[in-house]
Amino acid sequence: MSPPRPDPEPSPQPSQARRTGLRAALAALETARAGLDLPEETEEAEDSARRIVRALKEGGALEGRSELALAADKVLEGRATGFHAAVTGFTALLARAVDAQAARTSDAILIIEDDSIFNRTLASALKAPGRRLLVAESAASAREILKRDSVTLIVLDLILPDGDGRNILLELRSDPRTAGLPVFVMSARFSTRTKSECFALGADAYFEKPLDIEAFSVAVGARLERYYDQAQAARRDPVTGLPNRAAFLEAWGRLRDAAAENHQFALAVLDLDHFRWIEETWGRQVSDNVLRRAAIRLALALRQAAVFARWDGAEFIALFAGRSAVEAGVAVDQALTMLRRVDFRPGGDAPLTLTFSAGVVDVPQSQPMEEAIALADRLRYLAKASGRNRVVAGEATVSVPTRRILLAEDDPDITRMVTRHLRREGFEVVAYGNGEEALANMARSGAALVISDIQMPKLDGLELLRAIRSHPELRHIPVMMLTAMGDESYIVRAFELGADDYVIKPFSMREVTARVRRLLRRPSVAGVPVT
Repeated sequence: MSPPRPDPEPSPQPSQARRTGLRAALAALETARAGLDLPEETEEAEDSARRIVRALKEGGALEGRSELALAADKVLEGRATGFHAAVTGFTALLARAVDAQAARTSDAILIIEDDSIFNRTLASALKAPGRRLLVAESAASAREILKRDSVTLIVLDLILPDGDGRNILLELRSDPRTAGLPVFVMSARFSTRTKSECFALGADAYFEKPLDIEAFSVAVGARLERYYDQAQAARRDPVTGLPNRAAFLEAWGRLRDAAAENHQFALAVLDLDHFRWIEETWGRQVSDNVLRRAAIRLALALRQAAVFARWDGAEFIALFAGRSAVEAGVAVDQALTMLRRVDFRPGGDAPLTLTFSAGVVDVPQSQPMEEAIALADRLRYLAKASGRNRVVAGEATVSVPTRRILLAEDDPDITRMVTRHLRREGFEVVAYGNGEEALANMARSGAALVISDIQMPKLDGLELLRAIRSHPELRHIPVMMLTAMGDESYIVRAFELGADDYVIKPFSMREVTARVRRLLRRPSVAGVPVT
């Protein structure tokens, strides 16, 4: 646990403090707190403090901040004798939250305005910790900045020396890179038509000159805070509340770049066993609740992981810094032991316990994360195929039961490459040069998966797929289309006929292998015999 932080510095002047929604609330609370010491202002100051705190709480600004939420309740429930202390305590906590937020954000505001004196006034008003200010005095300069810099918010004047700001606004909204950026328009034009046009073109706000600098800076800060919160929400899995795939990859990039050379990393891929059976038995609402509870338990058990995220479905991923795969494997195995002791039963049903299968590998800093995930996924598949409810770390020491794959492909070079690679990965491959021959031998092949080209003699891949899905004994077998037909109509048609995956040539065999393993994890193929 980190040591408590010292009391915050005295509040800055409002012109410096009101930079974000929380900062605006902090500045207003400081003013209200000062009023509590003046008998003639006490009643009004109390009402003001309560309104500010209530607005923060009801507006969701305190979500995920339990200490602040408790302090807010003390303010809202406080009596006259303890009210001053409650406001003081809440204000101190809020100041720390504002400082912490400034430390973790890096906003960049682009000001597009040709008046250099007014630019300095705006820059002074908008300056705040964790914020960069970029200035463009022309449309051309703004375009150059946007090419090379990442921007969080744009302040746009309509009258520029080389163009109309409305045209810039249209360009911003037409470019996918800037279409979602907040844009605040400023103008000395008082025409209602101009204002309406700017909103129609996608402006987030319209301010008439001369500006009320204080109101403008508060509006900018509040919009930046919402933008930051939305960006954070986009990196959270909505079911479990864990970081999602995008957040995991971003965190890996930061950790890798900040680590010393040859720093150890380990990666674990965890997949809950038989989770689809839970979905099919109790439905999505119950299965989501079970998944959420399991995620919380696992996150607590794997606190030593630098990042723990939901990857896909019932699959989680953990990154360990400063640990080898063997050391991380011990931690993951302890998490498995813990999970087995928890009863996840829905309502009054029979006890429900969960297990997972996991693969853990070392991750050299130079190794692409996609490759590390594929290697960990292979060990996870090995753990699953070896009976589930286990962790395989480092080098595999148990063999994978052979799974048979039927390949329908008329190109001998592709057939040799796919067969050789899949056999090296532990699969058995039976290959046929046309769709008709593949269909005739499929029922007795014992295949757990079909990989099929589309363009083949006698019976093409789409007709083969249709026949498989119409056959009572074959329709459960997953089918991957492996073809040069990249036209959208072929892709749509294949999925309409029941394809489980679609890979376009040329392809990566590493990717194909990862997709094969994913398809073979489906419960419907778990019991397919190898004959």
